[in-house]
Parts: sequence; C-alpha cells; structure tokens
Amino acid sequence: MSWEDICRRCGLCCFSRTIYPDEVVVDFSSPCSFLDTATRLCTVYEERFDICSECTKVTPLTAILGTSLPPSCAYIEWARRHRIRLRHDKPMAVVDELRSSD
Repeated sequence: MSWEDICRRCGLCCFSRTIYPDEVVVDFSSPCSFLDTATRLCTVYEERFDICSECTKVTPLTAILGTSLPPSCAYIEWARRHRIRLRHDKPMAVVDELRSSD
C-alpha cells in the first residue's frame, strides 16, 4: 500500500480552513477551484502542486505534526492508529454555505 492509498478522497483538505487554537473550521462554501464538489476529487490531481499554490502535500510528518487536517482525515487516523500523533486533535466545525440570515 502506498502513502496516497491511505487517503479516502473525502476532499476536506480541498476546502478553505481556518485553524483556531481549539478547532479547525472547514468552510464548505469555499472549495478549491480545482475540486469537483460532486465527486470530491481534484480535477488536476497529477499536477496539483504545480498548478495550485495552496495545495500542500500531506506527508507522514504532516500527519504526525500538522494542525490543519480534521480528525476524520484518514492520514490523521493513520497517525493515531500507529500512536505517533504528536498533536492533539482539534474538533472540526463546519461552516455551511447556506446560512439563514435571521
């Protein structure tokens, strides 16, 4: 199994995220312009690092130390399963694109 086989292709890393001390907020109204929101797959996957300046490679080190991926990310789960996650997982909040304006 390769490192990229761990990914479940959920697409959460392709949405705008705000990182606070106690949580990661994913804004589903702000996907990457290269994300197919229906399939949650990148439309330029093979060239994503060359084409998209905001796309960052997820490595084992990112999974161990990173703070921008939600706890449900397969890479974060891999690090926890192997007991090498060095950061505490932050809860993930979701900002819906359709907010009612009362």
